[in-house]
Amino acid sequence: MQITELSIKNFRNFAIGDFKFKERTAITGPNGSGKTSLIEAIHYLSSFKSFRSAADSKVVKIGEEDFVVNCSGEKEGESFCLGMQYANSKKTLSLNRERIEKLSDGFGVFLSVVLSIYDKLLSHQYSIYRRKFLDKLISTIDDQYFENLIQYHAILKQKNNALKQNQQRTLIDTYSAQMSSRSEYIYERRLEFSSYFEEVLNRVYARIFGKEKLIKVKYYSSKDNGEYTQLPLLEAARRKFESEQRRKRTVCGVHLDDYVVTVDDHPISEFGSEGEKILLGITMKAAEIQLIYENRGEYPVIMVDDAFTELDEKKRRSMIDLFEEYPQLILTYPTGKSNDNDYYTIDLGDKR
Repeated sequence: MQITELSIKNFRNFAIGDFKFKERTAITGPNGSGKTSLIEAIHYLSSFKSFRSAADSKVVKIGEEDFVVNCSGEKEGESFCLGMQYANSKKTLSLNRERIEKLSDGFGVFLSVVLSIYDKLLSHQYSIYRRKFLDKLISTIDDQYFENLIQYHAILKQKNNALKQNQQRTLIDTYSAQMSSRSEYIYERRLEFSSYFEEVLNRVYARIFGKEKLIKVKYYSSKDNGEYTQLPLLEAARRKFESEQRRKRTVCGVHLDDYVVTVDDHPISEFGSEGEKILLGITMKAAEIQLIYENRGEYPVIMVDDAFTELDEKKRRSMIDLFEEYPQLILTYPTGKSNDNDYYTIDLGDKR
C-alpha cells in the first residue's frame, strides 16, 4: 500500500494543493505551515475523520463550505485513485472515479496509520480515546463490525433524542431492543479482539524495546459496571430506565465501554509516567500496523507527525529506524530539524 499523489481543496488552511510522495517522504516547514494538515488529509481517506478529533466542519477552510481530498497510489500491485468530498454536512467517496454508495463500503480500501502526540491519549483515564482507537482497528479488519457500529450509533442518537423529549417508555424500550440486537456482534468481536490485541501488544513491545513487560487488556462493560456478563443490553437498559429518564441520555452500552490496559499489573492511566504513556502509545500504534498486516495482507501507509520529538535523540532515531522497515513512511519535521537527507522532501514554507 503506497500513496504517490495527493490533491486537496479547501482543507484546513490550504485553498488548493498538489503533492507527490515517495517511499520515504519528509514534510517540513515552520509551525502553522500545514504539515499536520497534510497528514490529516491522507488519513481522512482511510478513516473518514480527523485523527485530531476535529469535527468535519472544522476541517473546512474558513470562509468555504466544502473540502475535497483526492489521492493516487498503489494497492496490491495495482494503481488506484480515491477521492472524498465533504459538502452539505455529508461525505461522499469515490474509487477509481466511481462513487461508493455507502461510506462503510469504502472502509479498508486505503489503509494508513498515524503516530502523533495524540497517541498519549490512549493511556488517558477517559475511555473514549481507547474505544475509538480500537473500534477503528476492529472495523479495519472486520466490515460487519463497522456496519453494526454505525447502525448502533444511529439508533443511540434516536434514543437519546426520545429521552430528551420525555417520550413514552414503550418507544424507549423499542430503541433499547434495537441497540441490544446490534450490540451482540459488537460485544462478541470486542471480547475476542481484547485477547488478540493483548498478544500482539506483548509481542510488539518486546520487539521494539528488547525487553518484556506483562501487558494485559481487559474489557470493561458499562452495562455490567465492570467485567462483561451475558446479560443482554436490553435488560440492563430496562433496569436503568429511571436513571436514563432522569439524565436524559443512555447510561450504558457499547458506546461507554472501555479497555483497561495494565503494564506489569499497573493501570497505565493511573500509574504511567508521561514517558511510559508515550512509549505505550507507540507500542499500540505499532501493534495496529501488525494487526492490519496480519488481517489484510499488506502494510498501511505509516505517517509520523513531528517525528517523535518528545523522545530523546537516541530513542527517536531507533523509532524512525524501526518504522523505516515498512514499505512507505511519511514524516513531518519543523524547519531545520530534519536530518534524513535521503528522504524526498515536501517543503511547505510559505507556499500555501
